[in-house]
Order: sequence, then structure tokens, then C-alpha cells
Amino acid sequence: MQDFADFKEWSLWIKLGLGVLISLFIVDRLATVNADADIWGYLAFGRLFWNNSHFPYHDVFSFLPTLKVWVYHEWLTGVVFYPVYQALGFAGIQFLKYLFGLATIGLIYLTARKRGGLPLASVLVIILIMRGFIYYGYSPVRAQLFTYFFFALTLYLLETSRQTQTWRRLWALVPIQVLWCNLHGGFLAGLGLVALYALGEALSRRPYRMYLGFLALAGLATLVNPYGLQYWHYLIQAISMPRPEISEWGSIYHLYRTGQISSTAVINLAVMVILVLFLAWRHKWRELTPALCLGLTLYIGLTHIRHLVFCYLLVGAYIPVLLTPYFDEIKSRGKLAGVWDRLSRLPGLILALIAVFIGLFAYLFFHQDPFSLKIPARPLTAMEAPGNYYPVGAVEYIQGHGLSGKLLTEFGWGEYLIWTLYPRCYVAPDGRYETVYSGKLAKEFFAFLNADGDWRTFVKRYPPDMILIDSRSRLDRLIRGDPHWRQAYVDAGCALFLRH
Repeated sequence: MQDFADFKEWSLWIKLGLGVLISLFIVDRLATVNADADIWGYLAFGRLFWNNSHFPYHDVFSFLPTLKVWVYHEWLTGVVFYPVYQALGFAGIQFLKYLFGLATIGLIYLTARKRGGLPLASVLVIILIMRGFIYYGYSPVRAQLFTYFFFALTLYLLETSRQTQTWRRLWALVPIQVLWCNLHGGFLAGLGLVALYALGEALSRRPYRMYLGFLALAGLATLVNPYGLQYWHYLIQAISMPRPEISEWGSIYHLYRTGQISSTAVINLAVMVILVLFLAWRHKWRELTPALCLGLTLYIGLTHIRHLVFCYLLVGAYIPVLLTPYFDEIKSRGKLAGVWDRLSRLPGLILALIAVFIGLFAYLFFHQDPFSLKIPARPLTAMEAPGNYYPVGAVEYIQGHGLSGKLLTEFGWGEYLIWTLYPRCYVAPDGRYETVYSGKLAKEFFAFLNADGDWRTFVKRYPPDMILIDSRSRLDRLIRGDPHWRQAYVDAGCALFLRH
């Protein structure tokens, strides 16, 4: 008995150590440091917002024809990121990623516990989903980090209300949607989740009208944005438009066939789906609402791979309760009693082992220089696309030689060039895509970039002063053969042409 009492005195420290260890494991997985192309767009908008006396409703960065109103659904992300960058550099932005990543996983864990999942079962399922969750959602710093956090928070509120049949927590959905819709257009996932809960509960013959009421209130709250109803007009067009040039909008089948995602990622997803189906069959799972949410998010994720993150988050919240009976059975049979008895006599050894693993994960985490953002200046592989690296040398050449004017460039470099060269240069196009450019213009540009037809047609219609493109591309070879352009700079990843 004395041994057990001693162990209880140590248990607080052991639990604290395990919490630190799991947190370090998560942030170590989150620690990717290559800059995503969208980060430059956030910072450029933030700089424009804080340095001007009026809200920037009209694009000022491009020399191509743009839409009358620039509906930038991530505007508040830029407003937040820019002062953080000014004060703390990229370390501050990376810190936000780790903070919101941990908070998102924490909310998924709490939701699993609310549903009756044991702590160990909940942690094991979270470890299972970590690779896919990070692979599809958290590899770079993007506005999506707010979407995943608010999605997890909405799920926690919905599931807590569903379990307790009390509804006062759902009032929080209204201010959540006000923030969420201004940070990222992914707020639609939150509204969709509320709608699925209403449908699932209605089909299950459980109370559902409260969900419909709060869905209406949350939907109205999205009108609290700088663009009003025009925001929704933009969203309807953006959702329906095809984006064949952007890989994350492709299906998992297409991306795997073209080598844009690894077989390991596909196997990880398949294992998760098989595990969920097995557990549902084994325990004759009859919860219609969670099953409906899982099925729809899996379907949407398979057709547009960027949405798979939502399915992974739902698995982390819903499935631990299905694993719990196995742990209860092991406990009831007393199989772990002997192990527990021995461990209770060695609390110091347990804490020492935890400390060793904390040191290991801390080393792995900080060894990556996790509070920096790297800006690769060269492609690492022959297949690496612009956007995964940046034309750093060409930017230095433009700045060093005092060049200015209209700069036509690769789609993946536009936001980086806006951040580094505006107002010296007006840059087009860029990753803001449908927020500033019409679909017709986007098609014309990608036809130019892929050298479909006569590339000179686009250049004559929208004449630039400089062209900056991938030096390995077919278009590079065509421009080099044109007497109206001369190559001023070239390296392994980019080529800069000036008009003669």
C-alpha cells in the first residue's frame, strides 16, 4: 500500500511529463520549415492594410486586368501575420502554427474523451492520424491553420451538445463564424458540419431543430465581413470553378497516378479507412451522425485531396470510443495487473524514461531550426515545380540593377515577387488566382505558360517589360529564340528576360 501511495505522489509529475512528451511529438511532426507560396500574399496584404488609411478593395499589385473588387477571403490572416512578422520575424509565424496545431489536436482529444474514449485509446488514434493530418494540412504555414482549429472547436461544441442534450454552448458558433469567415474561406466546412449534425440527428429521430437554428445564426454571422453579400457571390464561383493547375484540388487517384503524392500516403489513408470500417463492423456501430460526417468528408477528400484533413480530424474524435472496449477487456482480465504492480514500485524510473524521451524529441525538434522559414533558391529535384522554390537570384538581379516595370512570371512565384518587388514592379499572375483574375484570363495565362499555341499572343495582348520563368521549361527555350527578348539572368531554376 505504501508503494501505491508513493506512486500516487509521483503520478502528477508523470502525467505532466507525458503531456510534455506528447506535445513535443506533435510539434516535431509539425516542424516543416519551407515557406509556402501563400505566405507572401498574406504578408503583402498585411503590409498594404497597415500602411494605408483605407481598406484595399482593389488590387494594386498586378499589371493584368483584374476584377472590380478584390475579394480576399484570407484578408484577416494577412492583418494578423504582418505585425507578428514585423515584431518577431518568421519565428512568430511559426510559433502560431505550433500553437494552433497543438490546440487543434487538443480539441480532438477532448472530443474523443467526451464521447467516452479512454485517454490511451484517444492518444493512439491521434498518433495514427498525425501523418495524414500533417501531410495534407500542416506542411506549410497557411491560413488553413485557423480553419482546422475552428473546425475542431466546432466539432467539440457540437459533440458536447449532442452528448449532453444541452444547447447553450452552440451560441459560440456565431462569434466563431465571424472570425473564421474573415480569416479563411474554409469556414464553409464549419457550416457544413452543423448541417450534417442537423441531418444526422433528424434521421436518428433525435432533437435536431436547435442545430438548424444555430446554423441559420452562424450563416448570418458570415455577413460580418468587408465585402458583405459579395463575399458569398465570390465563394459560389470559387467553389464551382475547376482548378486543374493546382494539385491540392485534384483527386487522390489523379495525384497518385501522376506521382504527385507518395504510395506511403495512400497506404496510410487506406489503413485508416480499413481500421474504421473494421471497428464499426466489430462493434455494430449505429451512430448515424458521426458516420454521415465521416463518409461525406472521406468522399470530398478523395475528390479534392486538400479536404482529407477534415476526415482525419473526425476519425481522431469519433473512433477512440470504439477502441475503448478492448482496453476495458484487458483490464477486466487482469492482464496488466502484474505490470502495473511492478511499475507502481518504480515511479522514479518511469519519470526518468519520460525525461529521456522528452530530451530526444526536444533535440529532434530544435535540430530542424523550427522557428525559421527557409526560402529555397533552387529546385532540389528535376520535377520540382516553381512555388516549391523561389527565384531569389533573379530578385537580387532586379534589385541590384534598378530594374522596374511590368513583370510576367510563374504562377507559383507571383506572391513572393509581390512581397519582394512591389512597388518597384507590378507582378502577374499570382496565387491569389480567382480572387483577382477572371477565369478567362487564367486560362489564357496557363496556355501561355504551357506554350500551347503561339506564346507571343499573350505577350502582345498584355505586354510586360520582363518575363521571369522556369529555366527548365519549354517556354524558356522559345523565348530565348525570339529576337525581341534577351536573357539577362539565368540559374538552375529561373530565367529572366528583358524586352530589347
